Amino acid sequence: MILLLSIFLQIFLFFAPNNVYAIQGSLDLSSAQTSVGKRFAKVFCDAKNEGLDSEFASEYALNNTYLKFVAFPDDDQYLNDLWEFTSNNILDNCGDKININDLKELEIFFKEEGIIASNRELYLPTFENN
Repeated sequence: MILLLSIFLQIFLFFAPNNVYAIQGSLDLSSAQTSVGKRFAKVFCDAKNEGLDSEFASEYALNNTYLKFVAFPDDDQYLNDLWEFTSNNILDNCGDKININDLKELEIFFKEEGIIASNRELYLPTFENN
């Protein structure tokens, strides 16, 4: 049993990063809403419900979702639509725990992280084989 689990884990770790990058180019809005927006809202609201402030909750949500791993299309409307979906989920699930200023700051944070994810090659160092 342990051997089987070990083999499965090795296979998963080998293929998982490739699968995330494979969906980057064709991530439609409905997929992003499900895999990123809904998950971000859930994790953010879980953190808020535990009593964390909005700044820490947003960082926690970023580090526990796919937001920083999936490259979105370089399209402002795409990010606006994804944010609208995400913010509606947040308001539905924990709107009583945040105020309008928190939501505005979270929107800026969310969109900045989306832009960074969309332009990952500008932010990450490249390594060349010598």
